[in-house]
Amino acid sequence: MRGCAMRRLQRLLMVIVPAIAVVMGSVGAQSVQPPLNGKAGDFVAAPDPPLSLDLEPAAQEILKQTMREHLQALHDIVAALAQQNYEKASAVAHEELGFPKHHQIMQQERGMAFPKKYQELAIAHHQAAEDLAEAIQTKEMTRILQKLDETIGACLECHRAYKR
Repeated sequence: MRGCAMRRLQRLLMVIVPAIAVVMGSVGAQSVQPPLNGKAGDFVAAPDPPLSLDLEPAAQEILKQTMREHLQALHDIVAALAQQNYEKASAVAHEELGFPKHHQIMQQERGMAFPKKYQELAIAHHQAAEDLAEAIQTKEMTRILQKLDETIGACLECHRAYKR
């Protein structure tokens, strides 16, 4: 069963990494979303263009750095899962994507204006990461992959809604 789960994780990675690259490259350009037929790795343009956050330069830099850190955290989680290092994967999900990271970012953003919808999407993302951290502790790869999908889905939801 472990071999099958690891093959599923490897196949998922083959879809996730290019998808994240597309999303990160599309911020400020064109939004992407999964197609209606549900085939992974096959993206189509979103029907509504993303809204601009219209942030001050300092807030833009914080946001860019946060997105880079999120991407690195996703990479670190998947790498740890591939090595079956569940403790590390769970810790990264909690500390780097969950609410501890949210509180750290809030300290950096003090006094900066972000739209309410953006804040709601951020909370949903951090909650998805907390759920992922808990799922990783079970070592049940199907559950872990479902929660990883939800966490990445929360990223995509925000990238669909907003551009830089």
